[in-house]
Amino acid sequence: MLNAGKIRLMTDLAIYEKRNGSSVFKINNFYKSDYIIGHLIASFARYTLCALLLMAAAFFFQTDVLFARINEEGFSGVFTEIGILYGAGLLAYLLITYWVCSARYKKAKRGTLLYATKLKRLSRKYCGVPRRRDAEQ
Repeated sequence: MLNAGKIRLMTDLAIYEKRNGSSVFKINNFYKSDYIIGHLIASFARYTLCALLLMAAAFFFQTDVLFARINEEGFSGVFTEIGILYGAGLLAYLLITYWVCSARYKKAKRGTLLYATKLKRLSRKYCGVPRRRDAEQ
């Protein structure tokens, strides 16, 4: 005879694997610090590349404005301002990356614990092992 509880558990597990399985199981292959540091390094590289592209575009499209500012303020003033803008933007971007990756890792960990709990429950139903409460009675 079919057991509705087993079918429900198997369906829940299959749906979870289909929707979240690949991303959750990949994330859980890492320690939290390694996962976050890897994403921070990638974010640093992406931000730096984008900043360099924006600076190159600004240089090509507004060369006259840049040279006028350099004549007024000098090289150190212009490049200090660019460095401060780059540093502030990078800091904000890395903080957002840290927050997002930390939240993703926490959610994946919770999902994995829920998945493992459902697997244990299903295993108990298949093997016929009583729950602790049932064994004590």
